[in-house]
Amino acid sequence: MQHSFLAPEADPEREPDITGTMLGSTSSSVSTVPIRKVTVSGDDPTTARQNYERAYDGSRFTVTRGTEPFSFQWVSIGDDRVSLRTATMTGHVTGETPGLTDYVVSWVQTGGGWIVRRDGQRMEIPRSPFVLPFHRPYTVHLTPHRQNSVLFAADYLEDLATEIHAGPSQQLSFDLEATPTSAAIERWRTALNASTPVLTDEAAPPLLRMNAQRPLALALLQLAPWAVFDLPETLREPSMARTRLAVEYLHHHAAEPITPADAATAAGLHTRTLQLHCRRELGMSPTAYLRDIRLGRTRSELAASAPQETTVGEVARKWGFSHLGRFSSAYRTRFGESPSQTLRG
Repeated sequence: MQHSFLAPEADPEREPDITGTMLGSTSSSVSTVPIRKVTVSGDDPTTARQNYERAYDGSRFTVTRGTEPFSFQWVSIGDDRVSLRTATMTGHVTGETPGLTDYVVSWVQTGGGWIVRRDGQRMEIPRSPFVLPFHRPYTVHLTPHRQNSVLFAADYLEDLATEIHAGPSQQLSFDLEATPTSAAIERWRTALNASTPVLTDEAAPPLLRMNAQRPLALALLQLAPWAVFDLPETLREPSMARTRLAVEYLHHHAAEPITPADAATAAGLHTRTLQLHCRRELGMSPTAYLRDIRLGRTRSELAASAPQETTVGEVARKWGFSHLGRFSSAYRTRFGESPSQTLRG
């Protein structure tokens, strides 16, 4: 086994080959220590399995040989905010992870694979960048592959996201069902190509490194739809993963003509189970919770609009409130002011 840093080779025709640290919690403070660099490679499946288990903080990992002579290489570089990683293996990998503690964007350059979430949903690992499940248990399956990943420390990305949602720093919930647009993928690739030379340069000054990380993190925040919302700690437990998926479904699809039954189905839950869990953990029914979400969205839209651009009635109807009187009463009870006051700013 070798332990050394292998610098990636630049290729102007595609996304750069990138590297990153092992998955784990980090700090968002400005780093004053050298970046962490490592290459682990060899021809031993047991060593490869141990490396993948450490990286995913996982269990029950297996590595089996493919048709080619077995070899693997794990190249990583990063600091306490953003890390880059490239993993190459001629064999097959399967394992379970209790949930990532960093936000991770990943894609394969060669080979393929899939992940299976706790709710049974299977997601193919594409050639284009996508966001891996965060704080959610899943099983990963990889065929012989070359995989790239970018890891963002949770507190770093969540702090940066406050510049967009203008609220307190909170966990981000990405809509994993959404397919990134071609424009979002292009922004990501442009940011990645621009930042990689700095992020892989050990001698890069801390300020230069931080300025290279920021546009890449912002590109992630445009790669897939996301939302922030408060959830009880009990809903973050692995045993509540399906209920949490259903609740997140309500947030991500609130603008669509959905019902709590749709959320339960998407999460692999019985509707009655979702009702019981929402009443116990959130203090209200799924229907009331969805109505609360939509009230919040109307407030955000009214606050961002001007009276000459729209009316309270138009925004209310857009979010499914047909009876303006009942809507105004519920709005005032929730926010302490009338919808028209919010619109007037």
